[in-house]
Amino acid sequence: MSATVEVEDLSSATNEGEQLFKGLSWSQRIQGYLFFLSLGLFASLMSWIALAGGRYWKYTVLSTMGSLMSICSTIVIMGPMAQLGYMFDEYRRTATFLYLGSLVLSLILAFTFKSFFVCFLCGILQYGCLTWYSLSYIPYGRETVIALISRN
Repeated sequence: MSATVEVEDLSSATNEGEQLFKGLSWSQRIQGYLFFLSLGLFASLMSWIALAGGRYWKYTVLSTMGSLMSICSTIVIMGPMAQLGYMFDEYRRTATFLYLGSLVLSLILAFTFKSFFVCFLCGILQYGCLTWYSLSYIPYGRETVIALISRN
């Protein structure tokens, strides 16, 4: 899929009928995106501080909230239906399920095992899945990473 097609799809996805917050200008959507993204990053940072303090349930809740707020940031720009369409298209479906599965797995394991090491591993898994999912939005992103890794 070319980058041109993705840009055209994105501009059509910003159609007013598909928007969650109707009537927002493009500038206001960008501000909403930055707001939710900032909240997501802050919650993620606080989750690692909670994990370092031995508060596993806080880590899990904050980490999951941070991830969900980050996804919400793109919903403000594209609208919920377009976002879900992108997340579950054929190319990203596996990465999306891995990412969402890692969120659920983190919650389950943190409350079950209450172990710093297990929570830390779940956090690494979660961010690895997020990275793989995010690379699917960059033209040839995954292919480039695979090529770089296979060189070594």
